[in-house]
Amino acid sequence: MIECDRGVAFIFEGATERVFYYAMLEYFCTKHEGVCMREEIDEITGDRQWVITDGIQSTLIKAYTVGTVIAHVQAGANWVRNHCAARYKQIDWTVFLCYDTDAYKYDVSQFHEGDWKYLRKAIERNARMKTIIDLAACADIEDIMLSDIEGVCTYLGVPIQALPEGKKGKTRMKKLFREAKQTYHEGERAKPLIEVLDKDRIICRVTSIPFARIEDECFGKSS
Repeated sequence: MIECDRGVAFIFEGATERVFYYAMLEYFCTKHEGVCMREEIDEITGDRQWVITDGIQSTLIKAYTVGTVIAHVQAGANWVRNHCAARYKQIDWTVFLCYDTDAYKYDVSQFHEGDWKYLRKAIERNARMKTIIDLAACADIEDIMLSDIEGVCTYLGVPIQALPEGKKGKTRMKKLFREAKQTYHEGERAKPLIEVLDKDRIICRVTSIPFARIEDECFGKSS
């Protein structure tokens, strides 16, 4: 079994969130000299997981995608209990909940209610939980990506422009791609776009999402 000093679990609403936040982890890794991030496979569960280490301390990163969270609250809580807390009993865990709130009155906002609230409460009942942190986009993960509109336009090879009209980030992203005679794809197929986005620009502009907590929990020193 992998020996680590602490664990961080990400629960994603969809595949695009997973690709986006993994890219953020890779970005944070480049900021820390002497730190590397490697992929591992859990020999019992078969889970893909990652270890971030500076050669002295290490953090185990695990991830789970629930799809639509409706009817999957218990599945997410069970995954945290069985694949994280019970599987690695020697370490404490931080859980990041990464999802959309489907509320379009604001640009990007921290917010949680409904199924994610119940999932949060179910996870809190697990032992070895250090803290649970919401990374909640008010509309779509694409709203966060579009905060670097310059990067999106550069990727598409079109002049930098204002955001197209529309409430949903996914709708606006698709419109930008159509105007460039391209097709926007979600999940793993969004990876080439996500990789070229300016992560510093996104962090600076989306101030309501606590990106710094990801860096602290995954790359900071254990207490």
